[in-house]
Amino acid sequence: MLTDGIPRTGRRPRPATPSERDRLREPIMSLALTDDGSVKLITVSGEIDMSNAHLLTELVEFVCRRPAPVIAVDLSAVRFFGAYGVSALLQAQGIAADARAAVLLRDPAPCVFYVLATTGALGSFRFSRADGHLNPWRHP
Repeated sequence: MLTDGIPRTGRRPRPATPSERDRLREPIMSLALTDDGSVKLITVSGEIDMSNAHLLTELVEFVCRRPAPVIAVDLSAVRFFGAYGVSALLQAQGIAADARAAVLLRDPAPCVFYVLATTGALGSFRFSRADGHLNPWRHP
């Protein structure tokens, strides 16, 4: 069949099933910001990769424009965490330090903890649990 000057051959792709369409609509990463006064909480879910890691850094930069002594980043719902995620967290920590704020990583998912440990970045961060207690994961 030739309708626009480009020959078309082969089979047409099949339409996506309803479950495939739902999966395609699901965002790769979502960020949520809440404020309980003394702590700003950024909740991250999904995948932190090269296509979206900058959004986390930009959100931390935005939060640091207002007085924010503590920024907790909840990473418990992260499904994928790569090198761009490590870079984003290190940059976010630098931005916060310049604003005299502290970044706490809250309940990192196993993939986050593993990548931070493997890259040697684990000791650069302070960690907390959802109940507010600090975790002793910081290495000297």
